[in-house]
Amino acid sequence: MKLKRFRSSLTTAQWGNRMWSGVAVVMVISNLLLVTHIITNDAREKTVFVPPDMEQPFSIQGDKASPEYLMQVGEWFASLALSYTPKNVDYRIKVFLRYAAPESVSILQTHLQDEAVRIKRNEMSSLFFPVDARVRGNFVAITGQQLLRVGKEIVSEKRITYRMKFRLDGGFLHIIEFKEVNREKPFNTDHDTPSAR
Repeated sequence: MKLKRFRSSLTTAQWGNRMWSGVAVVMVISNLLLVTHIITNDAREKTVFVPPDMEQPFSIQGDKASPEYLMQVGEWFASLALSYTPKNVDYRIKVFLRYAAPESVSILQTHLQDEAVRIKRNEMSSLFFPVDARVRGNFVAITGQQLLRVGKEIVSEKRITYRMKFRLDGGFLHIIEFKEVNREKPFNTDHDTPSAR
């Protein structure tokens, strides 16, 4: 009788042991699948902005920005660099260079400071009005009307296109390139020179 009861208890214990072992195996497998999912999927948060200064909503996710964002900041950079007076050119250059990528700072700074010397010496001022923006990858081409004055006299009014290249690092936008390009083929880099502007 005791032996029969003992065998019944042993069978129940063995079954319970197998059941809990099975549960443990299922939990290990599910944890491995969860870890794999976390590692392989982009689970970063995507934020959609609608700030008051911008005309369109945009999004930034990880190191990618929506074309709307690149277009709008491209217009801002173009206006910042191409609308100036002898009195505000140094400040505008300083703000522009805050966004320069570390590897591009020296090229952009040298060129912009040379321009500032020329602007002050000739008492030049410029107004730039963006009229078109195009995006291709991390490149943005901004076309606009530039009105150039020397002293109080208008010396030039022309349509120009500038191309910018951006990189997003940890949510911070860096400008790598800023240069005047052919309006018809702004993304053609075959004949680019290393000049910044």
